Amino acid sequence: MPSTLEVFKAFLYIGATAFGGGGSAHIQNAIVTRKAWLTQDEFLESFTLAQTLPGPIFSNLAAQIGSRLAGIGGGIAACIAVSLPGALLILLLATLYSKLPANTKWLEGALTGIGAGAVGISLAMLANIAPSALKTRVALLMAITACTANAVLHISVLWILLILVPIGVWLGSRVKHA
Repeated sequence: MPSTLEVFKAFLYIGATAFGGGGSAHIQNAIVTRKAWLTQDEFLESFTLAQTLPGPIFSNLAAQIGSRLAGIGGGIAACIAVSLPGALLILLLATLYSKLPANTKWLEGALTGIGAGAVGISLAMLANIAPSALKTRVALLMAITACTANAVLHISVLWILLILVPIGVWLGSRVKHA
């Protein structure tokens, strides 16, 4: 397992290179694919937990994985490291942005490109984790239900989780005892 310093360096690099959103995909690529510190299933467990907790998924995921890899110090190091580059950059950009005239065409184009890139990176991570997350028809049905409830019916994620988590626990306990 990596040391706290190794975790800090890895997440500092992730934080400094995760431009345009899709930060969870950057973490997955670095920690699972390049460094092989976690398996895809272990990453999925961490990602699932990070999504269900309040706060930004990117920092939640870094803290969870960091603590999984190097204890509480690793969690703190990962959270600080992954947040630091973005925090500094956003302070700089906010200062510059406030000095630009409204409706700058090149800025609109840049933001459009960043948004498209973020969607593409998120879709790539989805393609990577889907086989681990959707191993059964029941899991696929629950994923479709959650997506429909949120995207189409605009039901809060909290309500979706309050309904689907007990169903998942119940179904999981039935499969193991059957």
